[in-house]
Amino acid sequence: TLLPYREEIIAVTLRSEEEVATYSALEKDNNLLLLTDSTNVDNPGFSTPERLVGENLAEIVRTTKTRLIVSMFASHIVRIGKIIEAAEQCNKKVAIEGRSMKNNVDICIAAGLIKVKDGTIIPSTDIASYPPDRIIVLATGAQGDEFAALTRLANKSHKQLRLSEHDTVLLSASIVPGNEKAVQDLKDNIARHGARIIHYRTSEVYIHSTGHGNRGEIEWLHKKIKETAKKVVGVDY
Repeated sequence: TLLPYREEIIAVTLRSEEEVATYSALEKDNNLLLLTDSTNVDNPGFSTPERLVGENLAEIVRTTKTRLIVSMFASHIVRIGKIIEAAEQCNKKVAIEGRSMKNNVDICIAAGLIKVKDGTIIPSTDIASYPPDRIIVLATGAQGDEFAALTRLANKSHKQLRLSEHDTVLLSASIVPGNEKAVQDLKDNIARHGARIIHYRTSEVYIHSTGHGNRGEIEWLHKKIKETAKKVVGVDY
């Protein structure tokens, strides 16, 4: 079952056991300086836990009966790993499109950060050998980047793949300020193929979580670190 937008769900999943253990150990140290991000300090409370996003993405992988194209930041290793894990649980194959994502996945597999069974990841040229509902394409380009894989799919310039009305495209990323027009153009071009689009602003469940801590998380961090001095990063002043 997909987990909905429910504050009580968020409240019981604020911190993972790993985070609590890590920062409880740091709490005992004499910490001199904390460098902390402040991008989302104006947002009250805690941000959506990545674990909740991962559970929802896994459920979408399980229940989607079409070819599924998932686009996110190529640096989001945890989320990429979750998609691959969910694909293996559903006996689905994963094709990776986009040089940066391919490079990152290769590095993470070599480093043991992502565990992949033999045969799970296939080249795009092999996609036609499988039923569409057994294919997941991980693609770069959720920000509408001009030469990214998803953009080339949307504007019909991709060498191997074509979108159709039988596809589902999931954009697991928020829009970086300044990219609004590019992302809207991307969605328009995808829609012209008749494909179903799942976007973080229209999804009924969480499919993306910010990488910047909200005010509650920053406060929690200060209480754990108990630093002598702090340096705020990411402010204009």
